[in-house]
Parts: sequence; structure tokens; C-alpha cells
Amino acid sequence: MAIVSGDTKVFTILGSCVAVVLWDEQTKIGGVNHYLLPNWNNKGAPDVRYGDVAVTELHDKTILSGAVKRRMVAKIYGGASLLNLESATFNIGQRNINIAKEKLKELNIQIIEEQIGGTTGRKILFDPQTGYVKVDLIRNINF
Repeated sequence: MAIVSGDTKVFTILGSCVAVVLWDEQTKIGGVNHYLLPNWNNKGAPDVRYGDVAVTELHDKTILSGAVKRRMVAKIYGGASLLNLESATFNIGQRNINIAKEKLKELNIQIIEEQIGGTTGRKILFDPQTGYVKVDLIRNINF
């Protein structure tokens, strides 16, 4: 997870993982998370590797850094199904997408962009000055 402003950009690579970007256009403060699994199992300390924890933490830390909640918007990336072994009920990518949407709805944050699902990984680069997220598809990954 990273909260950024100014010239600092955030880069991450996603497969079945999901990244949520939150951004306040006026303050030009934004944040990005990258989580692996949808739900924390309530064992040990809450961890941002889990979507339900990561989205809430991103929201709270972005506001603590100076973003204004009523102006924040969200963008969602990732959640691909990269392995043929994933059944509809076990599809981690889709479950990661679902938890992002659920938590953002609970937090009353509008989703203005999403590039989610499919069978291809993504590389994203977020620029807090403009709010732009550059997305490149990652092809030719062999498992």
C-alpha cells in the first residue's frame, strides 16, 4: 500500500491480485493497494494482504494524508483468472474483484474506472498529479 502526492508514482503488477486506486483531484493525493486474497480469516493481526482489510486501510490512510472523502473516487484493476484450475467457486481473481466493489460501496466511494477480470495479468502505473492510471497487459506468461 502506498499513499502518494506530487511527483511520486506507484507501479505494481497484478494477476489474480487486485489493486484499488483512490484519488482526490483537488488535493492530488492518492493511494494504491495491492492485495492477494479477498477476506482476512480473523487470525492474528489484520493484514493488508486481504482485500477487506486493504480497501478500508487505503481509505483511512488516504484521508489521514489530506484527501477529502467526498471528493475521492476509485479505480479497480486486476483480478484475472490466470490458471485453468480455477473453478467458478474458487476463482480468487473474481472474489478479489467482488470484495473491492463491496467495500467501496460500503465506504460510499464511486468507482469511475475498472479494468478487471479476464485471463491476462496487468502492469499499472498511477500518477497522483493527474489521476491517470496507465495499464499494460502482460502477455506470454507460462505456468
